[in-house]
Amino acid sequence: MKNEWGDVRLGIDAYDLSGKRALVLGAGAPAGRAIALALGEAGANVWVSSISNDGDEIMRVKRVQQELTKMGRSSSTVATDITLGAGVQVMVRQVAKAMDGLDIMVNAPDLFLGKAAETTTDIEWNKVMQTNLAGTFHGCRSAAKEMLKQQTGGRIINITSVLGERAIANAAAYCAAQAGVLNLTRALATEWGPHKITVNAIAAGWMDYSAAIGNPDPAANQTVRFVPMKRAGAADELAPLAVYLASDSCGYISGQVMFVDGGLTTHL
Repeated sequence: MKNEWGDVRLGIDAYDLSGKRALVLGAGAPAGRAIALALGEAGANVWVSSISNDGDEIMRVKRVQQELTKMGRSSSTVATDITLGAGVQVMVRQVAKAMDGLDIMVNAPDLFLGKAAETTTDIEWNKVMQTNLAGTFHGCRSAAKEMLKQQTGGRIINITSVLGERAIANAAAYCAAQAGVLNLTRALATEWGPHKITVNAIAAGWMDYSAAIGNPDPAANQTVRFVPMKRAGAADELAPLAVYLASDSCGYISGQVMFVDGGLTTHL
């Protein structure tokens, strides 16, 4: 028997998302795709969005939507420029109206810049910050407005990077943006906790799709050899945690950053 958001539920049905309404922002990227499909497999109806108006990205999002539809889930594709707050708000409001509410929001933008700080231009800095940090804020704020209006609580999950916790050289803009996402998650969890809205983050380590990783073969990559598990992660390894954070069983976990990194942050 299902309870309201935030109530304790025991047993495997606590992870059942049947009837929940989810939006995944950034479903064209590997992490967003894996999480969108996992939410669908758990029973949620999932709408998927791009983070830009790039045609190739929108086509990738549409393919995710087609996979969700094949599962029998209610799904549709939307496009937005995540750097424009007003546009994100309009898109989320339209999705919530079409789905008759919004229970789960996943923000998964990921724009990496590997460049020395002294040669990083203002335009590059602003683009990285606007996409990763401001874009995540726009998604959170827009989702919370709908959830607060519903007065039934909800789940917000931000996908970020271990580089928000531990920095590396030649990635100052990206590290700064992801560090902002970590504390944004904590601040919003504090603000919206009284309304039964949980806000958590999943910080990915070196993944086989990471822009900075190069060859993921440990024999050819010093970065991967530095991971205690001696391999890069896969997008599908983020998805089960996202399902947990979206579920009824996660009603008393909020403001947390959970690392999926093969043990990387133990000594990075």
